[in-house]
Amino acid sequence: MDAMDTQIKSIAAGVAAGGAGDGGHRGRRALAGRLGKARKFLLGSHGKKGALPLALVYVVLASLGFVFILPVLRMLVSAFMTPADLVDPKVIWVPTQLYWQNVATAVRVLRYGEGLFVSFMLSAAPALLQTACTALAGYAFGRYEFPLKKLWLAMAVLFYMIPMQVTTVPRYILFLGYGIVNTPWSVYLPAMFGQGLKSSIFILIFYQFFRNYPKSLDEAAEIDGCGRFRVFLRIALPMSGPAMVISVIFSVVWYWNETTQMALFMGNSGARSLFGVSVSTLQTLPLRIATFANRFTAEMGANTKLPDAVSLAGALLAIAPVLILYLVLQRQFIESVERSGITGE
Repeated sequence: MDAMDTQIKSIAAGVAAGGAGDGGHRGRRALAGRLGKARKFLLGSHGKKGALPLALVYVVLASLGFVFILPVLRMLVSAFMTPADLVDPKVIWVPTQLYWQNVATAVRVLRYGEGLFVSFMLSAAPALLQTACTALAGYAFGRYEFPLKKLWLAMAVLFYMIPMQVTTVPRYILFLGYGIVNTPWSVYLPAMFGQGLKSSIFILIFYQFFRNYPKSLDEAAEIDGCGRFRVFLRIALPMSGPAMVISVIFSVVWYWNETTQMALFMGNSGARSLFGVSVSTLQTLPLRIATFANRFTAEMGANTKLPDAVSLAGALLAIAPVLILYLVLQRQFIESVERSGITGE
């Protein structure tokens, strides 16, 4: 009887020990599963980024964005500060009241309406001309074979690599001989013939786009009786919307911000008519900002000191159209950058 009791107790002890072992094993597996999920969440897996890499990317992007946007925010805030707020150390980011007189003075000194019109005509118009010319050149490079094609394409890239300062003086002498200095034609003619600001970039963009979309579309149009130029207008050009958006936006911004050539070709222009509108000068808004102090003295009197807030208000007015353009076309711009790399057959 005692032997039987001993055997039963040993069996029960074994069962209890086995159960405890199974429970410990299940606990370790559950802990390992939770650790694996935590690792996947933090570090990611199977091509998915985890929380830590994403957080690092956002921190870096936010830091870089803050560095770029801080001067603009400071300019925006200071442009609406009263003279008392500017010298008050307690007022840093939030003015005590919105002071519009700074903006009104800057508008008066810059002759803002006239400057905005001149800037638009000397940036948007050449941007459209440049886009049309570079699209046609890119289409020719991308769709047709002709003698020395690679050489001419290499020359386009080489022209982009040459500093602008190297060609500025010869171009000025050439334009002076043609009698188009201090006229809009000194900006329009280079854009019309693919010699505008950074035209080589846009030729390469259109070349890359046109060489990759399906040739069967051109062949189908030719079967229907379309000539080569009509194929370009009816088939290729409508399909190149993403490349055209990139070209127009970058061209407008670069022409708008250009001051070196504009000062050389337009700096001494007097009163004239620009597309039927009488203007006192062909200076763009960035050029007027460069001479803002002299303009303020001439407008307000030699004994009047130029406040910093008025200068910042003028700078804000000069960049406002470009900022508005980007905000309006931000979605189309991003989509164009993404779609411009799509390849066909």
